[in-house]
Amino acid sequence: MAEDFVNLGHNGDGDTRMDGLANVLTGFGTGRDKSTYTTTQPIVFLTQEELENLYGMWIPKRVVDIVAEQSTRKGFKVLFGGEGAAAQQVNGIEQVIEDLCILENFLLASKNARLYGGSCILLYIDDGRSADQPVDRRNIRAIESMEVLDRWQIVPVIEEENLYDYSKATYYQIISGDLIRQPQLVKIHKDRILRFDGEWLPYRIRQRNYGWGMSTLQPIYDSFRHYWAGLNAAATVLVEFDIFVHKLQGLSTMLSAGKEKDVRDRLVLNDMSKSVYRGYAIDKEKEDLIYLSRNLSGIGEVLEKLRVDIIGASQIPHTILFGESPGGLGSTGRSEERDFAKHLGDYQGAHYKRPLQKLMELIMLSKSGPTNGRVPESWRISFNNLFELNEREKADVRARVAAVDGRMLQLGVLHPKEVADARYGGSEWSMELTLDPSLPRELPQKEGTMQVPPGGRDPLNEENGTLPMDGTREVADNAGLLLEGDLEKVKEDAEFKDKELHQQAIAAAKAKFKVWPSAVAGAYVSRKYKELYKRKHGSMEGAFSGKKEQASYFKEDAINAMQANGLMLGQVDEAAFISDEDIEKAMAEWKEEAPAQFKEILEADNDQ
Repeated sequence: MAEDFVNLGHNGDGDTRMDGLANVLTGFGTGRDKSTYTTTQPIVFLTQEELENLYGMWIPKRVVDIVAEQSTRKGFKVLFGGEGAAAQQVNGIEQVIEDLCILENFLLASKNARLYGGSCILLYIDDGRSADQPVDRRNIRAIESMEVLDRWQIVPVIEEENLYDYSKATYYQIISGDLIRQPQLVKIHKDRILRFDGEWLPYRIRQRNYGWGMSTLQPIYDSFRHYWAGLNAAATVLVEFDIFVHKLQGLSTMLSAGKEKDVRDRLVLNDMSKSVYRGYAIDKEKEDLIYLSRNLSGIGEVLEKLRVDIIGASQIPHTILFGESPGGLGSTGRSEERDFAKHLGDYQGAHYKRPLQKLMELIMLSKSGPTNGRVPESWRISFNNLFELNEREKADVRARVAAVDGRMLQLGVLHPKEVADARYGGSEWSMELTLDPSLPRELPQKEGTMQVPPGGRDPLNEENGTLPMDGTREVADNAGLLLEGDLEKVKEDAEFKDKELHQQAIAAAKAKFKVWPSAVAGAYVSRKYKELYKRKHGSMEGAFSGKKEQASYFKEDAINAMQANGLMLGQVDEAAFISDEDIEKAMAEWKEEAPAQFKEILEADNDQ
């Protein structure tokens, strides 16, 4: 029966795994392959003293501090009710956060957890019970204060119920610090503790660390040690970049003959000569002086690789960890800031959310709390956004939101009151919006009401809407955009001498176009008048008089560019950047490519 079993090499430490590839000629996969001797090592946790020594150096200190400081910088809100703009804040909670120094205590707890692998916040709760008793949630009078302890000051009490998981202890005990002298704090119930763990560890490794997490400095220790050693080695090389060499003929013979004192005296005399006249006096025949310079090429690339290794281990962008400016063409560093803000948001959810929920519930249950002992329904913790938009980005976002709001108002999806309340109803501009069922949902323009102004275009009316780009619609079916400078009665830059023909041209335009007056109809009047005048008088001489010899449309002052002051962001007002020369060039190109029904109008003033 024993022969029926195959040893797969997984039964004991003495067995050898034989699966894989091997090459006896090159030594790959055999005993001559050096890579086969690379093995894993168990985690050797850094001691309290080692961690504190590392914290004295600026890179480990920044790795510990920057995440804790940035993740508590913007604070949080306690909300209840609906989502988005409909959510309400618990009144008075900001004052409690300030009075109890909650953000400051969470900052210290986070720093201790990141440095040592764990920390606790001790809550002094006035509920009529001792510290070793569970909190009487129905009799909480106040949360008096809070105190931060690191994992070397407080430990979980190991009992039968948590023997297999130290992190789920019911009681904690203070083992060092000033609080150890207070007998009422010998044993503390977990209800009065806010626990903060360091980096996550698997169960068996966490048990070896007494139920606590891992220090943030543990995974970066090797990377930091290599980088720091490389920097020190480079600094030493720079100090000894040039090596002074003094050659003495027969030096080894003199030393073997016991003339070491003579050699020493010669070197001292040489050094004195340098001090006297800043030079060396040597025997031309028997001595020689040279300087040897070291080659430092490639050191920078090696140090950069070591630096990248520590950046990857710390999970902090180089612009933040080392305080560098963004590199690369067009780089602004905003992508690194956005990624780091996302990392901080994940850290808040993993390390702050549960302790904050426990603390806020106890505060709201207290009789002197902001809710007088009543906990709101469906309340939640909301962390403020850590990624801040600059002024340009804020203006661009608001412009885009305003464009969407305008379209939704046209379609009747939103009501003006909803938009006004959502965007500007609070203390700050908000992007969130919630529909109000009590407001009517109607299109802003109904048939039989609100006429389109002369020369205007109604975007919701296909008959009187925007012309297609291909120009296939009949001119009679559209209303041109009213440009005041195109109307003769406004311009007063030319006078039609033959009044009778002028009235005939106007009548023809009114019969042809649905909207009068308009830019297109005005241009048609000029073209029709020229046609009638030439047919009656044989030439155009004397057809016009006034400031100009003839009426000009779609030329020079026919279209005035919009004028605007200040900086235009995004696509808010691109017309403000168009010059008169650009307009003339565009009109000339458009004339060449315009459909046939428009060319007669555009070329009317060239018809002599």
